[in-house]
Amino acid sequence: MNHNRSVRPALVEEELISSVAWFIRFRWAAGVGVLAAVGFTTSVLRITLPAATLYALGFAILAYNAVFRVILDRLLRAERRDIRQFDWLIIAQIGMDWLAMAALVHFTGGLESPAILYFFFHLIIVAILLSPRATYFAAAMAAILVGAITALEYVGALAHVGVPQYIIADQYRVPTYILGKLFFLYSTMFASAYLASTLSSRLRQREAQVVELGDNLQRAYARLRTLYESAEAVSSTLELNEVLDQLVRHATDALGVRACSIRLLDESGARLYVAAVYGLSEAYVQKGDLLIDRNPLAREVLAGKTIITNDVTAETGLQYPTEALAEGICSMLSAPLHGNKKLLGLIRAYSVERNHFTQDDVEFLEVIASQGSVAIENAMAYQELSQLDEMKSKFALTVTHELRSPVSVVRSLLRTMTGGYAGALSEEQRDLTARALRRADFLQTLIDDLLDLAAGKSDLAARAERVVVHLDEVIPRVVQRFEPSAREKRVQLQWCCEACHHPITISATNEGIDRIVNNLVSNAVKYTPAGGRVSVSLRLSDANAVLQVEDTGIGIPEDSLPHLFEEFYRAPNAKAQEKEGTGLGLAITRDLVTRYNGHISVQSQPEQGTRFTVMFPVVVELSV
Repeated sequence: MNHNRSVRPALVEEELISSVAWFIRFRWAAGVGVLAAVGFTTSVLRITLPAATLYALGFAILAYNAVFRVILDRLLRAERRDIRQFDWLIIAQIGMDWLAMAALVHFTGGLESPAILYFFFHLIIVAILLSPRATYFAAAMAAILVGAITALEYVGALAHVGVPQYIIADQYRVPTYILGKLFFLYSTMFASAYLASTLSSRLRQREAQVVELGDNLQRAYARLRTLYESAEAVSSTLELNEVLDQLVRHATDALGVRACSIRLLDESGARLYVAAVYGLSEAYVQKGDLLIDRNPLAREVLAGKTIITNDVTAETGLQYPTEALAEGICSMLSAPLHGNKKLLGLIRAYSVERNHFTQDDVEFLEVIASQGSVAIENAMAYQELSQLDEMKSKFALTVTHELRSPVSVVRSLLRTMTGGYAGALSEEQRDLTARALRRADFLQTLIDDLLDLAAGKSDLAARAERVVVHLDEVIPRVVQRFEPSAREKRVQLQWCCEACHHPITISATNEGIDRIVNNLVSNAVKYTPAGGRVSVSLRLSDANAVLQVEDTGIGIPEDSLPHLFEEFYRAPNAKAQEKEGTGLGLAITRDLVTRYNGHISVQSQPEQGTRFTVMFPVVVELSV
């Protein structure tokens, strides 16, 4: 089934129901109008009419209109509306009105009655509400009713009710008058029916075109919105599974189908395996991979062709037609996924209706496939890089762990020698041993930093259980640790907590927070000359804990700031002051801050000092 759905079930049906209600409201006025007209004509104009009969006719109109109102209310309250019932209600109303009109015409002069013109009102209403065929039928019925009354009055079978004050002579017995009046009446009646029905048909066509255009515009807007949302969604993440899930979900919603799937080629290029699916049962998904050599349809798609399968039962190129039918799938749309470097696979939409997909669907799915291919390729590249980085981290973790033991032994032996426990050393031997010990200590520091860095990038860090950490307790302990070295360098070390009357807690590990503060305060004290100042402060800002470590030290050159958190990087002025340093402290600090959902920034000017600002989201510690 294509997307050019009938407009009647939507707007036109509601219009018909509204018209039925309006028709009933209009008839209240018509019934009251008959009563008022009879009273005015007989009382004010003093025209002789069968008043009792006409009053009865007016009340009859109101009575059967009340019945129609009750029927309409019941139809509106029904759980499922059948539009045909409203059509029949319109026809029944017109039939009753025709009889009432015929009675009104008869009792006000028959063919000579001025009320005969009221038939035209109903013809216009019929033309608006019903089809041209129904309009001509109504005109014919009106003509038959008028003709029957005229004929019966002419032969005397029906008593003529004259209006002496209005009709001068009994013209209803004059053949030429009868024929002339009927000719002009009939011709005008059918001409009016033709004009009204033609105009009404054109208006209906225009209305249908407007509704269809509105549907098309709404569908186009929905698809553009889907493209935007899918582009935004897939660009917001580089996780391959999330990208694939977003693509199939958005494609399913935009195409208005049962399901969508993405199959990717395996490394051999001989199979297409399910990478993402939305809307299909687990049994259908697990039916097996698509084998390229056994699936002609898949081969055509991978060759670059988007294919519509209008009827699964008639398609010979499918590998699992029986399973598709059991799933309720009747038609499919398949498009290739082409990356910049290689063929990735295919995306396929499934519908429970035969002949569901159109050329517009083809073009839309091709856009989704093109957009998705870029996102998939980027996610795959990111996945490969992540795997390589994980392998590198594990390798570094293994190597440095293996180095820790022999380096510890070397340091222990060198300390034994410098302590004189292996015999007295000459001045030159003592100097060489001390230099070797310093290098071994630096190597131990490097190994420790590499272990921390590698552990942070491996899944060991992810598995580390977080706890509620009290920053107002951890930070002052670390600051106190550096007070001796600060006094030795004659550097003023200050600690300030603006909100320490309330606990400041975050989700992290005590060891990780200790390492962050240790690295920042250590650097500040190390690179601040004698007479300088290092201040450490903690405060609350909205829902964040803000830690600042500020010094009046040597500062950081502007061109070094972008590289400050890179592994093994050290600013030139820092190298000049301190020869030894791993260049890993700030990289480890940044990784730890990021792991705890925080943010770190730095402001610095050479020879004026540096300020590091770390922000963590605050958590509330629940008391047990």
